Amino acid sequence: MRRILYPPLLALALLSLLNPATADESKELRKQRQAAQKERQTQKSERSKEISEGTKDFREYIRDLKIDYQEQVKELDTEFELQRVELKADHDARVAGAEAEYQKKLSSLFMRPGVEFNDQAMEQMQADGKAFADELFALKKQSAEELHREQIAKEERENALLSERDRMALDEASALGLTGKYSPILATPIGDGLTKEEERWNERERKEVVKLEDRNKKTISKFRNGEKLRKLEIGNLGEDFKLTWDEKAELHALDSQQLFHNAMFMQAAQGGQVDQQKLMAEMAEVNEKKKLIKIEYRKVRDNNRITRREEKKAILKN
Repeated sequence: MRRILYPPLLALALLSLLNPATADESKELRKQRQAAQKERQTQKSERSKEISEGTKDFREYIRDLKIDYQEQVKELDTEFELQRVELKADHDARVAGAEAEYQKKLSSLFMRPGVEFNDQAMEQMQADGKAFADELFALKKQSAEELHREQIAKEERENALLSERDRMALDEASALGLTGKYSPILATPIGDGLTKEEERWNERERKEVVKLEDRNKKTISKFRNGEKLRKLEIGNLGEDFKLTWDEKAELHALDSQQLFHNAMFMQAAQGGQVDQQKLMAEMAEVNEKKKLIKIEYRKVRDNNRITRREEKKAILKN
């Protein structure tokens, strides 16, 4: 069977036979490209080795750093726990005394000689009972605010301490070359231009340096974003405290009504002159309002949880 050469290939073969210098030049270009490729691969291997060793050294450094600062954080936590025990004991003692006084005052409203349970008397007793309950609630909130302030102060001290640790970690990461950008190791034209393989190399290399930078960011992310996350948590503590006591305040107003209704119900059970049907309707209304308040605040907390999760994600992306 005869072999048929296409005209372009035939022309190239004839040109090579007629011009040996062209063949020698092509051979030399191949050698230069192969040498350049070998050099690029060597540089890439050296870069990988430097990153690997830097990452290993950084992890060893932060392991010791964390141990040191964890001990200091534990000391702050222990100090606060002891302080909280004292504050809570003092708080409980004050509240216990106020609750006992409240019960005495409330009982006196119903035990006064000659008391009549008409509408005017009941309104006055309810107003007096609410005033007593408001005093007790204010005392509880005051005690809670005192403890909350101490907790926030402790959290801020911990944040300052851990921010110091983070700066030290980032300085070490920078010294090890883990915080900068990498220049891609690109093929440069030899002869008439880049070969298809060299173009593919350059495309892969540009993607590779982006991956390396992203990996380094993940390695040091906790230290780059630690202070922002801690400040976010401190803010959330304040927001949660306010939300809790806003809810307590709304429920408190209804609790004082409910307590008064319970006392009136006991009077009715003992034969007092009380409109039981009206009393039962008011008690049902109070219970419904309390359920609606709890549902509303639960919705707010659920929304906060979702919003905060997204805020953390946004911080960690940077």
